[in-house]
Amino acid sequence: MENDENNQSDLPGFLQRFLAISPGGASHTFPLMACMAGVLAACAWMLGGLSMAISAAIAVALMLMLAPMVSPEILMKLLRARPLDSGSFPAIHEMAAMLARRAGLDYLPKLFLLPGKGVNAITTGTAEDTTIAISSDALHDLSPRQMRALLAHEIAHAWHGDTRILLMTDVLYRATWTVALFGLMVFIFGDLNPPAWMIIIFGAVPTISFLLQRAVIRDREFIADHGASDLLNGPEDMIDALLHIDQINRRRLRLIAYRSTQPPSLLDTHPSVGARIRALRDLKPGTWQKFFENRRPPGAN
Repeated sequence: MENDENNQSDLPGFLQRFLAISPGGASHTFPLMACMAGVLAACAWMLGGLSMAISAAIAVALMLMLAPMVSPEILMKLLRARPLDSGSFPAIHEMAAMLARRAGLDYLPKLFLLPGKGVNAITTGTAEDTTIAISSDALHDLSPRQMRALLAHEIAHAWHGDTRILLMTDVLYRATWTVALFGLMVFIFGDLNPPAWMIIIFGAVPTISFLLQRAVIRDREFIADHGASDLLNGPEDMIDALLHIDQINRRRLRLIAYRSTQPPSLLDTHPSVGARIRALRDLKPGTWQKFFENRRPPGAN
């Protein structure tokens, strides 16, 4: 926890909240995505005016419609994950089914076992293809309540449509990178003689877009924690799971040199554990209590 606090950025507080480095209450996903779109549009406009900006918008729309999402089955094979046998782990399958019903999902996520050190879980796919992979360390080191919290967080990702949101940010980032690279090639090898500030801007916009994309990912992590609290009827189990998982991973992953140092907050895909716990403790009870009353699991009184 001390390392989490020391890892905080020196950015002003409002920027830390907007970039999802520290908890900021409301979600900033769509303002961040609007900034990504604005960076792309400005870059395209500087390169070729309104026609280039419109062309970039059309290209992004086509990419969103045609961009093939990586099949969860292919991703699981690449990660060397295998299906989590319901006969060997019936309680985990029952937990996932219960949480999916609470979230109002009309499908059950497929569960896979992920090899490797550390407690981790990922969610991929959409609708009936939604797949959750849980690390083997999570199976062995988490209590039933902590495992339920881990599953609740991952199911909240599916509930909120985070896979599609992250696909959109990926398309925006790749489009920005492509336009910026094309512009730099034109400036360097073409007959144009642009001012130095324009070359600097085109060199910087891919990094700006990348940092905004990372901020979106962190924001979705905060929102998934909040969703898990709704599904669990309060944040206590989620807080307990985060603390326990952090302790396990610090102990296990410090054996791997390059994983022993956390990346800077701006580059990280997850907020610090301390920030996530503060956000959970700031939740108002009425929010998740009202949700739980309206979505009691079948058979509940």
